[in-house]
Amino acid sequence: MNEADVIQYLSNKPDFFVKNPELLESLTLPHPVHGNTISLLEYQVNLLRKSTVGYRQEFERLVEVARENETIMQKTRRLILAGLKCATLDEFAVIVDDMVRDDFAASHHVFLLFGDNHGSSIRGCSTEDVSKYLTNASRMKKSACGTLSKKALAYLFQEEAASIRSHAVLPMIHLHGDKKYTAGLLVLGAESEKIFSKERETLFLEYTAELLSVLIQRLSS
Repeated sequence: MNEADVIQYLSNKPDFFVKNPELLESLTLPHPVHGNTISLLEYQVNLLRKSTVGYRQEFERLVEVARENETIMQKTRRLILAGLKCATLDEFAVIVDDMVRDDFAASHHVFLLFGDNHGSSIRGCSTEDVSKYLTNASRMKKSACGTLSKKALAYLFQEEAASIRSHAVLPMIHLHGDKKYTAGLLVLGAESEKIFSKERETLFLEYTAELLSVLIQRLSS
């Protein structure tokens, strides 16, 4: 009888060790970590303990994801409700100020609209002008962290640029007919390198950019 025969036999006799408990107690195996000889029961306990730790870690990860999703939902809900109450771009700019401070912990931000800023206090600029410093600004379609040069940061934040250690760019995408175009940018700056590190997940940034884009187009049309 070879190893395969033994495996097949035990598979066909799931109650074998129930009927022969003394054999189960006499079997020994090497410890999965220390290499010492332990009983089969101890070995099974170690496997179960390891599995339990794995399940606990996965459960904690899922709970953390759920908490993050709940936080995102609450933040976006506040933004939508506040944005819908705005009648002008200037009122909306105040909402953006609060959002940047409370939801992103960003110490600085710049709100740009390309072309006509519709008489609001929001900073307006031509795509030609901004392209001198932000080459792909008018073609940017997705939010990103840590993508700007020092020259671009100086153009955007001026004397505050030196204090910025991390930043994020949210493009404002408008829809005209079937075509999408970049109508402006919201650039967030932080004095901590961790706030908008390149490794940061951009899902919330993307979601926020989409909401801002819709609300701005509504107010500027």
